[in-house]
Amino acid sequence: MKINKKIIIMNLIILVLIGFCVLYVSQVGDEYAVHIGGISNINKPENVSVEFSNSGVVEYADHNVTDQELIVNFRSVKAGDTEFTVKFTNTDPDTGEESVLINPGSFHVGFMGIIFYNYYAFNFSGYQVVIITLLAVLAIVEFFMIWMFADYHKRGNFCYPMIACGGMAIFIFILLLFGVYKIFNNVVNTFGHFIGVVSEIGSILLVALSPFMLILAVLLAVSNIWLIRHEGFRPVNTLGIIFAVLWASGTVFTLFPLAFTPLYRIVTYTICYFECMFIATVTASYLAAKYKPPFDRDYIIILGCAIRSDGTPTPLLKARADSALDFELEQFDKTGKHAVFVPSGGQGADEVVSESESMANYLVSRGVDPARILREDKSVNTMQNMQFSKEVIERDCGDIKDKKIAFATTNYHVFRGYILAKKNGFEAKGISAKTKFYFFPNAFLREFIGLLVDQKFKHLIYIAIVLLLFLTVFR
Repeated sequence: MKINKKIIIMNLIILVLIGFCVLYVSQVGDEYAVHIGGISNINKPENVSVEFSNSGVVEYADHNVTDQELIVNFRSVKAGDTEFTVKFTNTDPDTGEESVLINPGSFHVGFMGIIFYNYYAFNFSGYQVVIITLLAVLAIVEFFMIWMFADYHKRGNFCYPMIACGGMAIFIFILLLFGVYKIFNNVVNTFGHFIGVVSEIGSILLVALSPFMLILAVLLAVSNIWLIRHEGFRPVNTLGIIFAVLWASGTVFTLFPLAFTPLYRIVTYTICYFECMFIATVTASYLAAKYKPPFDRDYIIILGCAIRSDGTPTPLLKARADSALDFELEQFDKTGKHAVFVPSGGQGADEVVSESESMANYLVSRGVDPARILREDKSVNTMQNMQFSKEVIERDCGDIKDKKIAFATTNYHVFRGYILAKKNGFEAKGISAKTKFYFFPNAFLREFIGLLVDQKFKHLIYIAIVLLLFLTVFR
């Protein structure tokens, strides 16, 4: 499988940033300064003492007082854990009274001798650089996701990776926006505080996406009711209603949690992630339907569907043939190049002729030369439409990769056509025909489910990363 060069460049940049970050923290992380505020006067070094529960892991270096703050410096010695207690005598400048204060804490010395402070908030030296690096990585991924999504659209390459790029772009944009806002409007003076802010963003993401998703859920449910009324009841015609119920249940669970547990955070981020993917699916499907192929096509496949009892095309099939014909006429008008039509569709048990023959007859009635029509009359579904049409074209011209192909289908079906053409090993551009609005929502859901299945390992990797992070940080 060919790897996108942009992905390689993005990963190289991220690896450089992470490498720099690790190198920096490894240089400064073996020292740590504990800050104890509210100190009015410490005038003798011997007034400060440090005791360790496990000697030899961390050693006391020195201390100083700045702006009524006692700063005690430590150095790592070896890997391990230890608790410590800072004792010091503080003199009240007004009364002159002395008092002994005790400040407890604990350290963990880990990889490369880095000291992790585990008391009030998880922290380590150089945490600011780590936070900046993480934000920079998010910004870089956001840039590349938008770039790749735009490039897919520009080239008319509508596919599941395009949806994945769009979904990640939406997810990271909101994450980055709220993350930067929270950091610059709140005191984030430890890495633990930063993790706390990140954990809150999942809930913020859910709230931010809820209005849009609510509108989509209502439209899905309403459109399914219309679909059932006009097309009859079939399990596939209830996908929108099922999705609306599942989404509403998940939203109630996450917006009104019983407790802010690691499980809650994992579920919140996961729901937000898939909501972003669904929004990207809607966007990519809409753009696929609106995209107009270049006027250089050699063949135009017309995807079949049911015909009338007298063998003539239904309005839906007629619209597909008309869109193909209108495109071809415009292409010839602009470039002088004719395309060959490939009406594709077999004969059902209740059909007097094949869908292919019905479309071919209609094209001839519209003035198309029969010599420019190659019929494919064996297929019974869209996958076979593409598979057998490819065989027909290759019998006519040789390797299909040397030819420019288009396919004509109903607007809600265009994205599906792109996917199935690729699965059959060739590139084709979609020509869209209009239809009733209530077909669209189920098409969006079908492509969303297709995305989940097609990119399942990438989605599982994301969920695993979220699971690992939250279980590690909030263990």
